[in-house]
Amino acid sequence: MKRDAADVLVAFESVKSQAKQLRQSLRDSLFGPIEELENLVEAYKDAKLHFGGIASEQNIGVYLRDIELKGRDYSAVYKQKALLSEIDVECDKAIGVLESMAAPLSEDDLEKLAALKEHLEGLSEVLPDINYEINVNDAINEYERGAYLASALIAGRVILYALNQIRGESAEKKVQLLREKGIIEEGRNDVYESIIDADKRARDLYSYDITMFPSSSDALLLLSDAIEILEIVSNVLNAEKNFLS
Repeated sequence: MKRDAADVLVAFESVKSQAKQLRQSLRDSLFGPIEELENLVEAYKDAKLHFGGIASEQNIGVYLRDIELKGRDYSAVYKQKALLSEIDVECDKAIGVLESMAAPLSEDDLEKLAALKEHLEGLSEVLPDINYEINVNDAINEYERGAYLASALIAGRVILYALNQIRGESAEKKVQLLREKGIIEEGRNDVYESIIDADKRARDLYSYDITMFPSSSDALLLLSDAIEILEIVSNVLNAEKNFLS
C-alpha cells in the first residue's frame, strides 16, 4: 500500500527511536539478542521501500543504503551497535528529506486543533499536574509537524496515566466509580463508551507490532480522547479534594 510522505516520515522516526533504545539496552558483553535487531531491520527496509517510491516520483537524488541481516553474523554486540548506528544515519537522511515535504494541515484539522487547544487552556487551571498540559501540548506540536506516531504515543500515555489516577482494576471498574461519585450520570452510555474506547485505543497503540503506524485521524482521535479523559480525571480529583477538606 502506498504511503504519503508524512506516514513514511513517522515510520523512519519510529525506526530511529527504536534503534536508539535497542543500542542503549545492549550490555557490554560479547553477544547480544538478534530477534529485535531482525525486526528493526525489516521495519527499516519497509520504510526504505516507500521512501524510494517517493524519491523516484519527486526526482529526489537521495539514496538510502541497503541493510540486510540474512546470511551475515551479527551476534556480536559490537557488530550490532555498528549496524544500529548505520540505521540511525540512514534514518536521519530520510527524515531530513521527508520533513521538507510534509503536507500542510487541512482547514478542518486546524479548526479541530484550535478547539483542542482552547479546551486544554480551560482545563489548565484545574488540572492537578502541569505535566498533563505539557504532554498534551507536545502531542499537538508533533501532530502539527506531521509526526503522527509521536503525537499518538504522547497522547496515549497521557490517557493511560490519567486513567490510572482513578481507582479501579479495569476501565469498567473506573467507570463504575465515576457513576457512584455522580461524575457520570446514570444512562450516559456515551461517556461510558468514550472512556472504554479511549483506554482500548491507547493500549492498542502500545502493542509490540512495530509495523503499525497511526494515521492522522488516529492521532487526532487520541488527542481528543486525552483531553476528554483529563477533564474527567480533574473532576474526580477535585471531588475527592473537596470531600477531604
